[in-house]
Formats: sequence, C-alpha cells, structure tokens
Amino acid sequence: MKQPLKVLLIGAGTRTRKVYLPWLSGLPPYQSKPVRPLAVLDTDTEAARNVARDLPGAAVARPQDLDRILTGSRPDLVVVATPDASHHDYAARALDAGCTTLVEKPLATTATDAFALVRAAEDTSARLLVGHNLRFTNVHRQVRALLAGGHIGTVTGADFHYTLGASHSRSYFTRWHRTRAASGGLEVTKASHHLDLLAWWLGAQPIAVTALLEHCHYLPGKDDIPADADIHDSLHALIQYSSGATVHYALTLNAPVEGYTCTLRGTEGVCTVHYDARSGPHLVHLHTTSGGDGARQRIAREEGTHAGADRRMLMALPEALAPDAPPYFATAAEAALAVATGTTMYDSSRQGRRLPVPQPTAPGEPR
Repeated sequence: MKQPLKVLLIGAGTRTRKVYLPWLSGLPPYQSKPVRPLAVLDTDTEAARNVARDLPGAAVARPQDLDRILTGSRPDLVVVATPDASHHDYAARALDAGCTTLVEKPLATTATDAFALVRAAEDTSARLLVGHNLRFTNVHRQVRALLAGGHIGTVTGADFHYTLGASHSRSYFTRWHRTRAASGGLEVTKASHHLDLLAWWLGAQPIAVTALLEHCHYLPGKDDIPADADIHDSLHALIQYSSGATVHYALTLNAPVEGYTCTLRGTEGVCTVHYDARSGPHLVHLHTTSGGDGARQRIAREEGTHAGADRRMLMALPEALAPDAPPYFATAAEAALAVATGTTMYDSSRQGRRLPVPQPTAPGEPR
C-alpha cells in the first residue's frame, strides 16, 4: 500500500469544514485514498482546534509555526483554504519551501499577486494546483469534450449569464467578502469560477475586456449592509479571446434562481447549457447546421458540494500529484488569467473603456 499523503491544512473556515474535513477524515468515498493530516493552521486557534478535533494526530498550529512545519515535517501537499487576500502569502511560502500546494480559487485577489505566484511556481520543482472545481463537474467535462470534438465547429462567440439567489447574494455583502481589499470583488471572488471555465472550454486566453460594474441591490449603509461594503453586485463584460471568440458575460445577484445559461455559437452549430446550481438536472442542447434540432441531453446533478465537483476534485488529487500527471487542475497561469480578467473588468468599468488583459508571460508587472 502506498504511504498516506501528508497534508498541511491552512484555513479552518466554512470551506474546510464542508469539503476538506471529510476528505482528511477518510469518510466515504475517500477511504480508498489515504491521507495523513499533519496540522491545521489558522489565525483563529479555536477554529483550528475544532477542525483538528476530528483529525486524530493532527496538530493545531498558528501562522508563526508555518516555516517550522514546512521545513520540519515536509508535507506532501499544502492546502491553502484561507480568506482570499491571504492566498498569495501562504502559497508563496509553501512553494519557497519546495512543497506542492493546492490553493482554493481565486489564486489571489490581484493580478500582481497572481502573476507573482506563477513565477514562484516556475522557480521551484514543487507544483502549484488551483481548485477551480467547476472543471470537475460531469456536465462541464462533457461540454468541453463536445467542443473539443468540433461538434459545433469553431466557437465564434458565447453568452454566459450566471444568477445568484437572494440569500446567497446577500451573504457576500455581510461577511468579509464585502470589501475589495479582502476579496477582489465579485469579479474575482465569484466570476473567476466562470472565467476559468470559459477559457478552458474555448482553449484560449482572454486578451481584452470592456465592462460595466454597478451597485443595484446591496447599497452600503442601507438595509443592514455594512457601510464599508465597496464591491459591486451587477457585472457585465464583453471579453475577447485569442481564438477570435467574443463572450458576453453577466453576473446578476438577488435572483429567484441560482445557476446559469450559456449559449456557445460555432461555425457549424450552437450548444446551449442550462446549469442548475440548486437541484438539477442540467440540460445540454446541441443544435447543428447539418443535423436539424440536434440532441437534448439531461445530466443529473451529482451529490455533494458544488454539484459533486469538490468530491471529484479531491478524488483526482493523488493522480494529479504524480509525475507527468494529466492536467486535472487549472495551472497557475490559467488561474492567474482568471484573476487578471476579473481585475481588468473593474479597471475597464472605472475608466470607461476597453482594456487589454495582462498576460503572465508579458514583461513587467501588471497594473
């Protein structure tokens, strides 16, 4: 039997309790993928202690203990599941110690920090994985295979509109996400999910953005929204890709339903995806120029958090850590581009003009 994967878990918040704790505890379906939690590290010692209580043998650690654990215990994997603005510091220190690192999305809250992590990953033998978990959902993998197979020809454009339910929407404006300094705004916090998915489907890089960000529903200092909330709640963007495709992206909050509709237009047909984030099933409708109305496929919503995506992501970890592993996870460069696209939305809206998306390989630092 292979030796258990030694894991350092950084972050003891809601995401950890819902997703990483069952995995590290070896609960079904993870019992065949043995892991050994070394420590739970958090600025809130009590929160770390509550998580470690369900992980026999795991120590409770504080941020000042990090370097000692990295160099002394030599984790096989460091998981960074902390508030978004701290991702860069923890991941950079883990990579500097030569430890393979899995960072929750978004990779960082600024393009500067995201690109710095790309360079840090290039300078070490350790790998940097980013948990863009929507890649692991069954329906999204099927859509990618359909597009890669040329079923609608070359994708020339798309419309992607995501809606968030009222209670979910409001939560972003009452917790730490509400400030741009902590989260990067919803164009990074939430949209990075969708922006990575679009680039992955298209097999292309975003190169330019024209955007409008608005305050429509949750106004600072009104209806119990804290006065320091400075993020926008309605996002509209026109994104151009290196493949020549142009995508209209929208994020609408305070909606009666949660999920998205995406229509992808190709030279030989159209593919429409209806994604139900609450219950399902999902629907993929393929309409080709040569085959009439095409096929409608109903895809069941899988069990577990994020429609089963988190379970698939964690089950793929052992294979992803192997030498010459297939690209299960978003690369550091891909995740950095999702962040850069989001931050460019904000800059474009503020300046009122089309802006180029900075690239990880471009010389100099992004703005």
